Amino acid sequence: MKAEKLLQLVIVSIVLAACVSAAVTRVSASEFKVGAGGKYSTISAAVKAANAGDTILVSPGTYVENVAVDKPLKIVSTNGAQATVVKASDASKAVFLLGSTEITLQGFTVTGGNKGVAFGQTNCILTQCVVNGNVFGVYLARATSNQVSNNNLNGNGFGIYLDSSSGNKLLNNSASNEKGGGGGASLSDGIYMFNSDANSVIRCDLSNNNNFGLSLYNSKNNVFTNNTISSNAQYGIRLRDSSDNNRFSYNVFKANGENGVLIGDSRDNTFYFNNFVDEKSHFYTQQNNNIYSTKKLNYMYNGNPFSSFVGNYYSNYVGTDSDGNGIADSSFGGDKYPLIKPIENYGSIQATPTPTPTLTSMSSTIDENATATAAAQRVLTPGFEAMTAILGLLLTAIIAAMLKKRTS
Repeated sequence: MKAEKLLQLVIVSIVLAACVSAAVTRVSASEFKVGAGGKYSTISAAVKAANAGDTILVSPGTYVENVAVDKPLKIVSTNGAQATVVKASDASKAVFLLGSTEITLQGFTVTGGNKGVAFGQTNCILTQCVVNGNVFGVYLARATSNQVSNNNLNGNGFGIYLDSSSGNKLLNNSASNEKGGGGGASLSDGIYMFNSDANSVIRCDLSNNNNFGLSLYNSKNNVFTNNTISSNAQYGIRLRDSSDNNRFSYNVFKANGENGVLIGDSRDNTFYFNNFVDEKSHFYTQQNNNIYSTKKLNYMYNGNPFSSFVGNYYSNYVGTDSDGNGIADSSFGGDKYPLIKPIENYGSIQATPTPTPTLTSMSSTIDENATATAAAQRVLTPGFEAMTAILGLLLTAIIAAMLKKRTS
């Protein structure tokens, strides 16, 4: 009798679980098509019709509109930036205004606006776009934890402008040939940071700009690595007004008009393992800044391991290296540990005595599609349907055991 009652209870549990599972409607994202063969003729109309989490697919063509995105959406061109152009209908506004979190914009040419793409929230992605002919190519205002990657941002007033925006990742972008835009954008920089902290700029080309490759004003704790900063009309980079504790390594400064680096009223910035090539002057003012690593680093040189403080390479410096460790015997300017050869001769580095990831390996771990982490979380965290299935398997096993016991 006890076995029969337990069996009945188990069966009731299964029925209840099935009912609850059936009552839960699985919500899946929808796709909205714009342009040829699609329901919508404008991106804005599709944005208005879509729900959070949906995808908007845009066919090739030229769309004259200003698009304000106010919900988490993925907006993707089907044939890439060269075939899909979005031009501002109102040149005084942003072509794309990303006014929500979790927006992805991929594969467009964006042109003709005061701002090409404006960020004002968190966790948005701009990738594989051509953004040109705007006053500000990409504009981030009080925007955090966004990613701008693999874009051509050449030919605007500013390439990327950050205003009170921190924790963003700028990866594999070209922000060159910026010409200025008049008024508040009369200067022209590849990247400009104002009151913006803890951003990462990795593998970007900031060259041939009318003024500066990179400017920082009151911006702290930013990291710049593996960038090319060359042939800018004035300075490669300038740090002004308490732009402190920024780190520059594995960058190439080449043939900038006046100086590679201008530092004014800023301190505790660190420069090491950078190449300075064909510069008239490498640093304009160095006081209270570090022109070499602040820790000993482990590195390889000529196939041999070494540990030392390291500085930078200067193409116009000829020094001696009596112990063959790749570090010159005498200082050069404010650099106490100038490199004998360009940085590509020194392999990967590690801090010592406590090893830490190299800047190169750190940059390689950044998820440029920002999807792997979310996918892993979905795999590791069972949804309701998965939990129901697991419960069903367990209950089936219990029933089998009970039936076996009754028949024995």
